[in-house]
Amino acid sequence: MELDPGNSVGDNIQLLNWDKDVTLKNVDEFRMAIWKLLESDQRKLILELTDVAYLNSAALGVIADAVLTAGRSDKELVMAGIQSTVEEIFQIVHFSTFMKIFIEVNEAYTYFQSLKK
Repeated sequence: MELDPGNSVGDNIQLLNWDKDVTLKNVDEFRMAIWKLLESDQRKLILELTDVAYLNSAALGVIADAVLTAGRSDKELVMAGIQSTVEEIFQIVHFSTFMKIFIEVNEAYTYFQSLKK
């Protein structure tokens, strides 16, 4: 999972497309990819999870921490491309109370493009 410079569009948007379930075997790789996203020069960050059906509790912690860290750095990290299984997990842990979650990736782009920053 690499940040794709081709996915950095105008409006300071950077996309990370994570394309596999997060388990104990790859949670450290996931954490590193998220921190790389946070270190991006862009202020509007999208974590795309279109191909993800499962996130373990450690991954949920990484996501929650990353959203809060982004906010402290005057950035915003949103989730996009959410499958129903991941959406259910996000509902159980009340992620929507402190982060934006979009079913479709294009909805996240539209959201960011509508901001005036």
